[in-house]
Amino acid sequence: MLSSNLLAIFNPSNYWRSGHVTISWQPIYQQFQIPPEELILNHVKDSSATPLLAQIDRVDPEDSSRDTLVFSLPEPISPGAEDYSITSAVIKVERGKPISQESSEPSLEIVYGSDGRERGVRLMNSRLIIWFNLVPAPENDGRNWFAGSATSVQLEHQEILDQFQAAMGEWINQDPEKRCMQIDELQLTGLCDSTPPHYSVSVYDRSYRLVSHSCGPVRASITIASEPFDYSDIDPRTGKERHLSCELYRVLSLYAGADYVIEELFVKGKSKGQSGTDAATEAINLDFAARYYAYMDMSQEPQIYQNPNVPDWFAVGSSFEPYAGYGFATDVHVDSIGYSHDVNDKRFTWQLLPGKSAKSLHLFMRCPQKDFDSQAGQYWYELIYKPLKAEIYQESQRQFSESQKKLTDIWNEFQKQLSESQKKLAYTWVNSLSTDGIIQEKIVETVQKNLNFQKELINTTLKAQETTARLGIETQKQFWDNYFKLMQKSGQ
Repeated sequence: MLSSNLLAIFNPSNYWRSGHVTISWQPIYQQFQIPPEELILNHVKDSSATPLLAQIDRVDPEDSSRDTLVFSLPEPISPGAEDYSITSAVIKVERGKPISQESSEPSLEIVYGSDGRERGVRLMNSRLIIWFNLVPAPENDGRNWFAGSATSVQLEHQEILDQFQAAMGEWINQDPEKRCMQIDELQLTGLCDSTPPHYSVSVYDRSYRLVSHSCGPVRASITIASEPFDYSDIDPRTGKERHLSCELYRVLSLYAGADYVIEELFVKGKSKGQSGTDAATEAINLDFAARYYAYMDMSQEPQIYQNPNVPDWFAVGSSFEPYAGYGFATDVHVDSIGYSHDVNDKRFTWQLLPGKSAKSLHLFMRCPQKDFDSQAGQYWYELIYKPLKAEIYQESQRQFSESQKKLTDIWNEFQKQLSESQKKLAYTWVNSLSTDGIIQEKIVETVQKNLNFQKELINTTLKAQETTARLGIETQKQFWDNYFKLMQKSGQ
């Protein structure tokens, strides 16, 4: 079928858009049986063009269902429907030899300590340089509260977190507490009789381990996991208390040319045996709520923007040169933002509502026009709320299924009419034989009735066959009409 090597791309906006697309890799591999190292993506409209930039990331080596295909659409695709019901473009999935990408952007650098363990990761593209800490005390000076935080973010080679000192050319004298993107606490549902009714875990002072990392032409990405922590809850399947060893997973991705980082969160728990060791069971994804912490100099009177009707994003910015700002967006809602408004206070905290996963965006800006809110709102809409999406092209299967259903309905109706005609025929024959003394007189009439019912039966059969054939032809015609319209649309 034509869908055997196509991906349908959906643009949910009413305007043309380009950008990055992510899709689960496992179903694509099962459908196409193309090894990752031989995967090539091309626009249907121009097979001779350079293949799309694409890569496959192994997010969690323990869970292949999280393997992700990510690719870039350099040219805008046409508007579609808000509910993702209209295909805006079609991509061919082919086997071949990918073209070598010479670009070194984006990239990452892992820094190791003297003990051979990872201490931090530097993520870089043409616009951002981010230093992300995996250990609580990166300076080995006793200040052990920096785990899982970015302690330096340079936008266009200028520091964002301590913008005024950076604007004066200072580096050594920048505030040593500056950081962002840090999750300082997790909350999980506690046992029914616990007080308070939630379980809190601090993660700012615990090291993270580097689970996996990848770097390609589309993005540089790392997956990190917190130190394990013990947790007990009620098993919804058995109603009994269970004991788990849990880890917070964070997937951080820096895309080529982007001024933002996309983050995905989830918590995995594994059952603990009676000896206290992890039992050989499948990992459980738990509900959790994350609290973020940032220490940023956004001036003595920072501007905080949040739409009360859309609790999914906010922005913080400075009204003074160099007009640096930070934006955050998520798909699980921001419950609250904490800021004391003291003159020398640079601390910001915000809480997410609970969920089994969270996808968030960290945006770094310079806005001389002070449009921090519009930039953050647009990024939330296009990258979190209504991103470009892809799926295996299923139009032919869908139409085939619908035509099969229609043919089945016609056949059932035909069988029903056939049964009724046979009943009428038998009833008439029996009636013709049950009347004494007039059989000979009615013989001509009876034969005529039998012939009429036989004729009706044959006509019903032929009509059903004609309808079935016509429907099959119309279904094929409709499929090919839709296919060529789609190809024409993709070529515009």
